[in-house]
Amino acid sequence: MIVEDYTTAYYETVLHQPTPDVRTGKFLHIVGPDDEYLVLSPTELTKFHAHIVKRFCGLHEDLSSSSPHSQEEILIDQRGWRVRGGGRFRLDQRSRTLTLWGSSKAYGAFNGAHIQEHMRDAAGYEGYAVHIDE
Repeated sequence: MIVEDYTTAYYETVLHQPTPDVRTGKFLHIVGPDDEYLVLSPTELTKFHAHIVKRFCGLHEDLSSSSPHSQEEILIDQRGWRVRGGGRFRLDQRSRTLTLWGSSKAYGAFNGAHIQEHMRDAAGYEGYAVHIDE
């Protein structure tokens, strides 16, 4: 699993502050033909889960997005890509924990056991404990 964390860019580029050790926001689990991503984003940068999809596609030049139904759900246009749910997160770098909970109104619930298992291979997150809260 590849973790894309938009909180660093938000704090350092938008707010011109150091990234805090503890941060929160929304996340999505996005799966493509060859890779899967856990995308973390502060709520101040991406108010809705759909905004995370739009930002994700904008940062991956081979992907595009569209919103056929409403602005609450933005889809990845390329075949083989889909969002597998989302929710809220709390990342604590000091205690090396990532807590995930809730669900996305647009994309539904996430598979916590799957994310826990695949986070073991996530570069930069070795040794992190992943907690799933209801």
